[in-house]
Amino acid sequence: MDALKRKVMPRRFSMKDGSDDFHNYEEADEETQKHLEKEFAEAEKKGWAQGKPGSFLNKLIQHGNRKTEEEFAHSEGSKT
Repeated sequence: MDALKRKVMPRRFSMKDGSDDFHNYEEADEETQKHLEKEFAEAEKKGWAQGKPGSFLNKLIQHGNRKTEEEFAHSEGSKT
């Protein structure tokens, strides 16, 4: 029976999931990519460095910044 179980394929990230767990995905679905492209264009046009406040793009950037800060803090902590 175990041989018949199908291999679990990694899911693509979708903004419809409502999850804030952004770092477990390698790529996004097509709809999410198109939405982000529109948000990139709007942010560039309006001069928002981190996207429109409260937007999906803004949440992704904040998440990335937070993860980077945690990595820096961890690496600094391990050096001392």
